[in-house]
Amino acid sequence: MKILKQRTRIVILTILLIITVVGTFSYISLEKIQNILIDKSFSSLTTSRDIKKQQVKDFFARKIIDIEAVARSLDIASLINNLNDLDDDLDNDFVFNNQEFLANYTKKHGYLEMFILCVEKGNVLYHQKKLTPIKTSIENETFKENRLSEIWKKTVESKRVVFLDMKKSAEKEEEPSLLMGTRIYMDGKFKAVLVFKISNEGLSKIMNFRKGYGTTQEDYLLGPDNLRRSESNVCQSTHNSKLSSSSVIKIQCDSKAVTKALARGKSQEIIVNYNGNRILSAYSPININQDLQWGILSEIDEKEVLIVLQSIRDTIIIYAVMFVFLISAIVLFVVYRMFELDKKEIDKSKKMNQNLRSINKKLAESEYEVILKNEQLEIKVDEVITKNKQNQNLLFQQSKMASMGEMIGNIAHQWRQPLNALSALNIRLGIKYQRGKLSDEEMSIFAEKSNQLIQGMSHTIDDFRNFFSPKKSSQWFYVEEAIEEALHFIESSYNINNIYLMNYTSTNIEIKNHKNELIQVLLNIFNNSKDAIKENNTNNGMVSINVSATLESLKIMIQDNGGGIKQEIIDRVFEPYFTTKFQDEGTGIGLYMSKMIIEESMQGKLKLENSADGVLTTIELSITPKHP
Repeated sequence: MKILKQRTRIVILTILLIITVVGTFSYISLEKIQNILIDKSFSSLTTSRDIKKQQVKDFFARKIIDIEAVARSLDIASLINNLNDLDDDLDNDFVFNNQEFLANYTKKHGYLEMFILCVEKGNVLYHQKKLTPIKTSIENETFKENRLSEIWKKTVESKRVVFLDMKKSAEKEEEPSLLMGTRIYMDGKFKAVLVFKISNEGLSKIMNFRKGYGTTQEDYLLGPDNLRRSESNVCQSTHNSKLSSSSVIKIQCDSKAVTKALARGKSQEIIVNYNGNRILSAYSPININQDLQWGILSEIDEKEVLIVLQSIRDTIIIYAVMFVFLISAIVLFVVYRMFELDKKEIDKSKKMNQNLRSINKKLAESEYEVILKNEQLEIKVDEVITKNKQNQNLLFQQSKMASMGEMIGNIAHQWRQPLNALSALNIRLGIKYQRGKLSDEEMSIFAEKSNQLIQGMSHTIDDFRNFFSPKKSSQWFYVEEAIEEALHFIESSYNINNIYLMNYTSTNIEIKNHKNELIQVLLNIFNNSKDAIKENNTNNGMVSINVSATLESLKIMIQDNGGGIKQEIIDRVFEPYFTTKFQDEGTGIGLYMSKMIIEESMQGKLKLENSADGVLTTIELSITPKHP
């Protein structure tokens, strides 16, 4: 009974140790994945914020060009001359030659109204809607809501195009708008003030572009009064209100990020919104022509960013529970078997003692022989005990090998490469945009490639789990197709680093094996070649791919000019955790996993050797005839 209690305690301690180890490894890995997802989301938010910030600036730059062009046009000069010739008490039914052209122009370019104001008193010389007679005072009730006196005074005092920020109406619900004014010169003299009333529809169209966005992601503009300067699809679906008609929007926008953006701050951080939800926010100030001091923000719910992580966490918990249950059952079974073996050994020892007593009685006259027999029996007992201890140690090592820590470490490594590829695609997209060469087709290609990489990342865990499963099935696929898919993933990163890819494969060989694993190995090799070329600053970096085949096997040969591997370490490159890179650049498990995949899972061979001015990597796989 004492032995049974002792072994029961050992079982409980063993189970607790396994739970602790699995839980620790899972927690660390999930934290790393969470940081990766949040960093990726912040990068996307920052890119969206900066792109729309530039689009808003371009929007106002075009408006400035518009009003300056109109102010200098012959149409405006002709209109002012006609107005000067009219009597002060004339009603507003007069029509001049180019009146229809100006009306169509303002409507086409998103202007709600156009005014021409007198320089001296600011009287309204002309307005397109013709709500009052000409030369009506700007203090008239009709124009008070338009704030014409403010824009007139600001324009007269300034020699540049000026803006008057939109303002919430206290009396009636009307579309939010801005006023823009500039001077009209004729023959070098300041003759009048031209005012355009700008709808915020154009700004809302820019900020509401949501292609590729998540459900809760939104971009918006805010003024110093904490009110939005653009409509929000997310805000409208939540509050059913627009900019100038809801105080709820002011409360929603009165956040820490809004305060910092309006205080000229530019950063990214996680904040808590008015609902108590954690939000990822990338914010920045935006200044328009010295008159509009706004803030621009791009935000998304943290829950949406981490939804993939939650799915992974649930999966890990399920498998961890199953794993602990399985290990517990195995340990209990082993302890039970050991208890049975001990019982048999005890019975055997009792029987042997009985035989010894019988022998002692028969050989009482020969003490030497009795002592010799006892020594032989002691040796046998020691051998049995030693063998039992060895079996116990062996079982412990086998249970230790089942740890999930190695798998999680491999998953983290395999995610590094598609994340690098995503980063490269984002950089290329930014460069194309800055150069003004970004097209809809390239945006579509970017979205397609990004989706492929993300889908590949989501299947990585299943791929690694299936890799060690004896039930894992193979499939028929073309080798050239697998190579093309791998090249597709790393094409952008190679282009950014000016590395040439020379694909000489022209075979049409179909084999039955594990396609995804082969792609993973090719990605490891391509990325190692890229890193070597970058590290050695190789001019005209180049990686070539070729395939040769016989009736029974094929070889995939990958040659780079990255300087090769030092002879003293070339025999160690397939060892786990051996790397020549910095810790944040590699874990030393890529080639180790590649060799395991090729030789253990795909029943092939993987070989690295120095060749010319780089490394030649050879993958050899068998060809199985395909029966009809």
